[in-house]
Amino acid sequence: MTSIIESMMTQVSSGNNLSAISNSVGGDNNAVKSALNLGLPMLLGSMSNTASKSGGTDMLTQMLAQTGGSSPLDNIGGFLGSSAAAGGSGMLNSLLGSQLTPIQNAIAKKTGLPPAVVGKVLAIAAPMLIGYVGKMVTQKKMDTAGLTTLLGEESKLAMQSSPEAASMAKEFLGAQEGTGGLAGLLKKLLKV
Repeated sequence: MTSIIESMMTQVSSGNNLSAISNSVGGDNNAVKSALNLGLPMLLGSMSNTASKSGGTDMLTQMLAQTGGSSPLDNIGGFLGSSAAAGGSGMLNSLLGSQLTPIQNAIAKKTGLPPAVVGKVLAIAAPMLIGYVGKMVTQKKMDTAGLTTLLGEESKLAMQSSPEAASMAKEFLGAQEGTGGLAGLLKKLLKV
């Protein structure tokens, strides 16, 4: 079975989706693709961590509802030109909070993109991922326990299948030793 991240990256790479995203953020196609390959596992891990906390599934369910059960990847051009794309920053801040800047800087260092451009890529990636997960939840009629299980399994797969993202997470954890949140989840997933 293909993981959520693999499926999403296949869709991003098809047609002119990657070019549309790159043009909207002002970045090179290859660098933007690398930023997505690094950022999506981090976002998925954060969603999994959020789901495991008290009230976390309620927050995620509200985010999933914002996408209306559709995935922005189904019409990336329409999504990028819509007000829904503007909501990505809010979703991103809700998922990563104070860890957004260190993650942005780490991805910028790996990809060569300026941190501001990485921020734009992540602000597009967040609603894409949430929409994709929301579509799965709707199609499979999942309850909150199903959502929590799905996110846990998929975030573990994402970290295992992306050595570069796992390496970045280890690097990121070195500076965030002893903290909870995403760093704590990554430490558990990567068994650092």
